[in-house]
Amino acid sequence: MRNIIFSGIIACFFTTIMPAAFAQPLAGTDDLGRTLLQNDAVGDPKQGRHIAMFYFLWQGVSPTSPKHWDLTEIYANHPEVADDCDDPNWGGPKTMYYFWGQPIYGYYRGDDYWVHLRNIQLLTDADVDFLVIDATNRLTYPTQSEALMKAMDAVRAQGKKPPGIVFYTNTRSGETIQEAYEQFYMEGAPYRHPECWFYLDGKPLIIGASRDVKDTRCLDFFTIRESQWPTEPQRVNGWPWISFTRKPEVHLNARGEREIINVSVAQHPNPTAGMGGSAFYGYIGNWGRSYRNGSPGNPETDIFYGYNIQEQWEVALKEDVPFVFVTGWNEWIAGRWDSKDKNPKHSWFCDLASPEFSRDLEPSLTADLKDHYYMQLVNNIRRYKGVEKIPASDALTKPIKQLSDWQTISRVYTDYTGDTQHRNHAGAQSEPATVYTNTTGRNDFHIMKVAHDKNNFYFYVETSDNITPNTGDNWMRLYIDADRKATTGWKGYDYRIIGGKTLQQYVNGNWQNVGNKSLKTVVEKNKMMITVPRTFPLLKNVSDFEFKWTDNMQAEDPMDWYVNGDTAPGGRFNYVYLSTK
Repeated sequence: MRNIIFSGIIACFFTTIMPAAFAQPLAGTDDLGRTLLQNDAVGDPKQGRHIAMFYFLWQGVSPTSPKHWDLTEIYANHPEVADDCDDPNWGGPKTMYYFWGQPIYGYYRGDDYWVHLRNIQLLTDADVDFLVIDATNRLTYPTQSEALMKAMDAVRAQGKKPPGIVFYTNTRSGETIQEAYEQFYMEGAPYRHPECWFYLDGKPLIIGASRDVKDTRCLDFFTIRESQWPTEPQRVNGWPWISFTRKPEVHLNARGEREIINVSVAQHPNPTAGMGGSAFYGYIGNWGRSYRNGSPGNPETDIFYGYNIQEQWEVALKEDVPFVFVTGWNEWIAGRWDSKDKNPKHSWFCDLASPEFSRDLEPSLTADLKDHYYMQLVNNIRRYKGVEKIPASDALTKPIKQLSDWQTISRVYTDYTGDTQHRNHAGAQSEPATVYTNTTGRNDFHIMKVAHDKNNFYFYVETSDNITPNTGDNWMRLYIDADRKATTGWKGYDYRIIGGKTLQQYVNGNWQNVGNKSLKTVVEKNKMMITVPRTFPLLKNVSDFEFKWTDNMQAEDPMDWYVNGDTAPGGRFNYVYLSTK
């Protein structure tokens, strides 16, 4: 019998595991028209299922090419570099590292807390159980890990269940495990965050080569699972970070139990080519994002849909093992090395090189990938783990007239707090040095409520601090998807309330004011309520709808919600209000 402990909760793995603390079920539809599955499609939360996400902290530690660092931009502007490894348009010499494209948060460094906080929120909402830190190249990234774990702590302090942390070692694994123990785990360690640890078999989990571990402190302290390379035969207790077989294999633990399977955005089973060989020289044998049914597909039209990883998800869902290892979230960079294809003028990139031949799920500004892979991830996790039902609310027996009346409404929607903190952090670039700043955060959403009677819908919002003065259209906006159809309205939203008082409907491609009167709005300190009559079209007979609060949006684009101001819920998600008529 195996025990899993997470944040001090002990659960018997094969018998009576505690249900996961699932977040309030969120709705949403991506720009591809894929709508998040709900309880009626995936069932109730299922016990004994865990998602591990490969997570990377090396941005800015591995040296970024100084003058040019974005491979997609370099190749688009100077395709001749592919045939001349010394071309100055590479922006730096071999051994430098390049981003394959631009993350939504810019070319960030691995110690940027502002970025980690947003990622932890996204991965918590996705119901990821733990992050597997890539320490395979001997580095353990102590200051970067500290920034990440502080973000985990901040989310946990709000009553949420953020992912935990596990280190994946390989090169000089024994040394790396000992360093991780001394940096993060032992009593008195400088970067010790015990509530962030993920436990397996009653001990903190770490991945590496147990045969290389000589320090008895580590052997006694950790549960060790073996690093499993895709080019090696299966190891007992092996945990694969990627698979080079089209049908990913289930890996067994020492008890002979089926334990884990890997799914990956893209794979590079042709080591001579590497991802760069497929991206720049047309070599076959690697599987990009668009690969499916034995064909590379057409990346120009297929890249958005994640066909390659979806094929693997279908296998993983059928195998139904306790752990699914997902590769990966935010690798982003690759080193440029000497050619392996007998042409000395070529450059070699191993793990990633282009939008098609890369494996990041984190939202991107490159190649119109947006948040497609993140939303796909959420849906697949729901298929694997299930999701809670959305509760319904009864109609009020008397109207809400003032803020104190909301004390009787017990059902709440919560948002993360602390994410309006301004950003001021160096990026990974060096020539010129870049400092990323963002000062758009102001009203930090915390608690939302909704109620209804036969005449009105009532909306309540509470922020962490006093609500700022009304500054115009992008102040404290409320979006409403009245018909829950993503094909109507603006990105599915039929109505919005701007400036706290003006109701608008999206008609014929434009937002148009509805009616001549302002809505009834009350603002006191950090609380605000809006009354919306049910006489308006689409609201008369509505029994359920989706809604979203935003503040200080900088662009009319859902991708803006990941970066600027504050949104509740985050990103492209919506809350759902169900009524009993």
